[in-house]
Amino acid sequence: MYGRGSLLMFLNTRQLTVSGALLAISIILIYLGNVIESSTLFLLAAASFGTGIIFREFGSRAAWAFLAANILLGFFLSPQKLYMLTFSALALYILLTELVWGRLCAMENEQKKRRLFLAAKYGIFNAMYLPLIFLFPRWVISPSLMDQIGAFLYPALILGGQVLVYFFDWAYCHFQDQIWSRIRRHVL
Repeated sequence: MYGRGSLLMFLNTRQLTVSGALLAISIILIYLGNVIESSTLFLLAAASFGTGIIFREFGSRAAWAFLAANILLGFFLSPQKLYMLTFSALALYILLTELVWGRLCAMENEQKKRRLFLAAKYGIFNAMYLPLIFLFPRWVISPSLMDQIGAFLYPALILGGQVLVYFFDWAYCHFQDQIWSRIRRHVL
């Protein structure tokens, strides 16, 4: 009666419960980003951290399902659909960098592993960011500001994006190491 099957059901139930709670928190943060305009990017970044938590705790398949559910529910509930594109890009960045780190963990040379990981992170970010600023610059910056900046627009956007992704990645790593590691034992 309480054999191996019940343990598997318990783990799946726990996984579902934690994923559902993190999904609810993410959606609340996304919605708050629509309400509190001055903190939109911060709240969307915080909402995307749930994807990394699910990946580290339950694996790749659960993280992809979590991301899909988060994006679908967010598109239905968020008044600003453009904010959902920002959230999706941030969460996808986290998921892809976690996948890359998982592949690189098998390498023995620590210095080479770190350099490859840094290059992969910036490669992932720029593969998403550069097409956005060159094809849809009006999604990133207002047309009136585009006219004022002129020729310096693209270098400023590229440099600004690199700085922002550095801080976003630092905040995510800090969150995982310092905050989630303390919360984890109470949740799991």
